[in-house]
Amino acid sequence: MAETRGHRRTHKWAFPLGMILIALAVVGVVSLARAATIGIREKLDNPAEKKQYEEFLADIVVHDPDPFDSVQGVPDKNVPQLLDICLWSILQSEDNKPDQFTMDDEGRMQVPKAKVEEAFQRIFGTLPPRHTTVEGVNFDFIYDPARELYLVPVTAASLIYTPRVTDIKKTGSSIDLTVDYLAANDFKLDERGNFIEPEASKTMIITLIEKDEGKNKKNKQFYVHAIHQVAGVDVVPGAASIG
Repeated sequence: MAETRGHRRTHKWAFPLGMILIALAVVGVVSLARAATIGIREKLDNPAEKKQYEEFLADIVVHDPDPFDSVQGVPDKNVPQLLDICLWSILQSEDNKPDQFTMDDEGRMQVPKAKVEEAFQRIFGTLPPRHTTVEGVNFDFIYDPARELYLVPVTAASLIYTPRVTDIKKTGSSIDLTVDYLAANDFKLDERGNFIEPEASKTMIITLIEKDEGKNKKNKQFYVHAIHQVAGVDVVPGAASIG
């Protein structure tokens, strides 16, 4: 009895088609992996969150206060630096209207102590250690204890530093931000008119504490708890003082 053998039909295009399908599958996997990598990188880098922190830190970094372990532990001589930040935040606030404060005979705005305390609590989470005159290079914000107000000349601030957040580390309600201080006068334009960010003049770790009432909000609220310089990073000389 003759043995019957089954013959498999083959097509000359079967092998190339199989290779194409495999290649497409590989491309698909690579594309998915690349998309996943980009998605993970964007999630880890989180530019939107960094921008939110940078907007909050702008009023602090521009005045470049000396490092401190906590607001309560700020040396007495450095308290005016924090008051300076608060007074400028009031002057530059979108809510500040020309007729918000009365003027004295010398054309100085009279900013109530309570307004400064409100700004201090918003930025640093506590009342100021004390009230005192803030001495600037070209002006003074004079504190009048008898009337409990600050006499503020109408002046403009010179931008010194702008913040660039490069790293975010969270532990509970504590947020450690690695912040590059970029000197404003070092920004340049490329041939297309785009800003070229300079090298950091210095890098600081700024610790924020998230406010309880902000945890369930889209735009979370926080305050500055501490500022430390990154060990081993030298400060680039030549930055001017504000005022």
